[in-house]
Amino acid sequence: MKKILLAGLAGGVLMFIWSAIAWVAIPLHTSTIGAMAHEDSVMAAMKTGMDRKMVYMFPARPTTGGDAAMDAWKKKYTQGPVGMVIYSPAGGDLTKDVLAQVGIGILDDIIVAMIAAWLLSRSTAARSGYFARVMFCGMIGVIICLFIHVFNWNWIYPADYTTGWILDTLVAWVAGGAGIAYFVKSPA
Repeated sequence: MKKILLAGLAGGVLMFIWSAIAWVAIPLHTSTIGAMAHEDSVMAAMKTGMDRKMVYMFPARPTTGGDAAMDAWKKKYTQGPVGMVIYSPAGGDLTKDVLAQVGIGILDDIIVAMIAAWLLSRSTAARSGYFARVMFCGMIGVIICLFIHVFNWNWIYPADYTTGWILDTLVAWVAGGAGIAYFVKSPA
């Protein structure tokens, strides 16, 4: 159990460090997240049209109204624009919000690294060399990319945004795997 905890801590910290580099030091994500033209007027319209924290899709698919409503929605969809907004109507304390996000982020990285360490310890890869153990964790990143990022790209996310997330996820899991594989190995 001790080696799982140490592996999770090491792997999680390495994953978090990579994420910080990906978001702060290199333009991996910032180059794929754009600013809106006329931001103030768009935000004012959002305040009047969106009243709660949620994900909004537009045009919104009708839930009532029958064939006529569905036909009108299809026309709007065909004409565009089509999109999704992750929205919160309330502002916040930037420093406090970022500190909370950093805390939750590193805790999340440590927890998933512990789960990966446990999985590795139960697999035949634990008896393999260091590189194979790192790649075991890297394959977890591949599964995540296929299940989440490719899925989201298929439905709405732009290809460059998805590519950035795929690269970020793969590097994070290989980096985390380096820490996990150091601690998780079968005794010789």
